[in-house]
Amino acid sequence: VEHDQGEYSVLIANSIARYKQGKPVLYYTWTPLWLATVLKPGEDVVWLEVAQTNLPEAQKGLTEKHTSIDGKNLGFAVDQIRFVANKKFLATNPAARDLFERFKMPIEELNAESLRAKKGEDSPADIRRHSQEWIKKNQKLFDSWLEEARKVGETSGI
Repeated sequence: VEHDQGEYSVLIANSIARYKQGKPVLYYTWTPLWLATVLKPGEDVVWLEVAQTNLPEAQKGLTEKHTSIDGKNLGFAVDQIRFVANKKFLATNPAARDLFERFKMPIEELNAESLRAKKGEDSPADIRRHSQEWIKKNQKLFDSWLEEARKVGETSGI
């Protein structure tokens, strides 16, 4: 194993090229990231597993559930993406809070969006278009979230 250091995007471009040439690759990554749509975990590459996890003191409360993907313990906390809003906004907008809590998007779709942005579809207009496309593709689910959020808003008395 040769340890190459440098700019991540250059190193990953080299890893992809090596993979396409049939050569072995070993790289560090995270998700969501466009890379998982090019070198697909479980298909093109595999997550490496560790026998035990030794997290920093500040993360000692995390369990193997927090460090695993597809049943494989990666040895570090898996990224989680969440909405963040200030308390006052959430207190005065219970419908929005409910919608934020309901929203779920598969990691594969987040990775695909990351790839579109990497390929240059990253303007506010592009992102809005992507969002509208996602909503159209998932219209029933999206409408159910809105319906439930509206109910929360109506019954909140605010």
